[in-house]
Amino acid sequence: MPLGNLTSQFFANVYLNELDQFVKHKLKARYYIRYVDDFAILHHSKDQLEKWKNEIDKFLTDKLKLELHPDKSQVLKIDKGISFLGFRVFYYHKLLRQSNIKNFERKFNQVKILFMEKTIDREKAVEFLEGWMAYSIYANTYKYRKHIIKLFNKSFPAEKGKAFNKKDINFIRKIKESEIAFSVQKTLFLYSKGLNVKEISENRGIKESTVWEHLANLIEHKQISVWKVLPKKKIFKIYSKIKNKDDLLKDIKERVKDKSITYDEINCVLADLRAK
Repeated sequence: MPLGNLTSQFFANVYLNELDQFVKHKLKARYYIRYVDDFAILHHSKDQLEKWKNEIDKFLTDKLKLELHPDKSQVLKIDKGISFLGFRVFYYHKLLRQSNIKNFERKFNQVKILFMEKTIDREKAVEFLEGWMAYSIYANTYKYRKHIIKLFNKSFPAEKGKAFNKKDINFIRKIKESEIAFSVQKTLFLYSKGLNVKEISENRGIKESTVWEHLANLIEHKQISVWKVLPKKKIFKIYSKIKNKDDLLKDIKERVKDKSITYDEINCVLADLRAK
């Protein structure tokens, strides 16, 4: 059965369901994630992970007639990064593996040759790049994607006078969305390092109001806690004046009647409410 085929993925999930049950119910591992044949388990104890690794290896061999890859099955510290689904995953950021970047660049050059030979049109080239963009957006690849987009526009020029089609518009929209997502994550990284709003603003050369918008976004998506951003006293005071999550900031501000509480702080508390 060919690799990458949807049928092979389906049967892999069915077959490895027994592994899921073993890890969750027998080993009782709390932090376990699997995608087809790639899986990871998190635990604070190295000894526990080593023990689980041996037990999983034995289970796979005895019950499923499979075995762990000797080179890819390792116990590692998260701060050194772990390889998962083509990414190098760290605490606060993800990188693409170099082998994946090389594979993409090889395919990019192949598509470029096909375009030059008029075997494919620009729309097909956009489809190819959209697929990679949808994948690479989940890593911290803003600068690299920006470089690739410039290279793409140079290598696959649009015909003069030709209107943008739907695929071109969607492509541009995805690029803009990925830039925003990267910017928010960069704020999270600096905030996790202990920088305050003013320091992040100065470090990144952006407005303080933009940093506050990022924090509200992170709170709403449960990446940081509002209790770490604002003093408890302010949070309780703001919450007591909110009627529902659709309240307007100005209405809440009027009810609070406290000049020390800003619209940005109210927005963060509202974000916490929306996250629930």
